Amino acid sequence: MYYLLSLLLLFSSITAAYDKQAVTVFFYHNKPPLVIDIQKQQGLYYDFTDYLNRHSEHFTFDAVHVPRKRIERMLIQHQLEGILLGVNPVWFDDKEQQKYFWSAPFTVDRDEIVSLASTSFEFTNPESFIGKVFGGVRGFYYFGINELVKQQKLQRVNTANEVDLFYMLLNQRIDVAVISNSTFSYMVKKNNWQQLFHLSKKPHDIYNRKVLVPKHLPEIFNDIDDIIATLPANKSWLNILKQYH
Repeated sequence: MYYLLSLLLLFSSITAAYDKQAVTVFFYHNKPPLVIDIQKQQGLYYDFTDYLNRHSEHFTFDAVHVPRKRIERMLIQHQLEGILLGVNPVWFDDKEQQKYFWSAPFTVDRDEIVSLASTSFEFTNPESFIGKVFGGVRGFYYFGINELVKQQKLQRVNTANEVDLFYMLLNQRIDVAVISNSTFSYMVKKNNWQQLFHLSKKPHDIYNRKVLVPKHLPEIFNDIDDIIATLPANKSWLNILKQYH
């Protein structure tokens, strides 16, 4: 009887797992510690996806990297069948949070103004960049900076990702760059670069990283929003964050 009961419990748990609906977790950032290794699925985004899988009773989640331009095209054409990770309403012209569902923040980040320690730069306002050579990620919009570039008051050099910006600074190809604090902290600690770079006292921006859910997927939003809302008090999640800071 005990053996039969065990089999029934096992069968019911397997059936429940198969009954869960598969959901794609899209992300376009490809930088540590958010994404450390796509092939090995290592980084904060993958840990967050695993966390959702452990706590959701109705869905299973799979993290997939997609370039930002393709994400934007999918959103415009209402073809995003899944959720978008690590973004902010301002970046998608949804400051009032009306176009999409937005979760509570799952982490806070800031865009630092980074220069070499030997030629330290302090940011006060966008005009302080005039005459400098600025390094940024191709396709990224930097408020105040893009406008100066358009006015030909600032030279901008683009690269594929934020990690490359460190080496462009070290090789003195640029004077200053915008790098997220999470990536800066990870790279500096990993490479023992504590004495090489300077952070402006004033950052370029401070923002929450949230999850965007299209309006036609309210059941997914309701499920994950309840999970994300408990993150600040969840010890296992706080321990995950400590690994990267």
